[in-house]
Amino acid sequence: MIIDWNTQNIKQEISKVTFAATDPRMDGFTTWRCKKDLYEILWYVEDCLERCSTYHDEKEFIKSREQQKLIRTLGKK
Repeated sequence: MIIDWNTQNIKQEISKVTFAATDPRMDGFTTWRCKKDLYEILWYVEDCLERCSTYHDEKEFIKSREQQKLIRTLGKK
């Protein structure tokens, strides 16, 4: 299989939208549009993941992500 996409570039593009969505100099009308774009990306990826197979290490991979999020959340308090 030839991988003709770059995950880092995709993340960078999403970061651009996030920056615009959280820009304190922008009004809610503008930032809401950006946040809606993020929701559309999220839902698109969720729909794509539903079509994919389940793999041996997948549960551990997801669990690791959830643990990282929990540690970040606890660290904020």
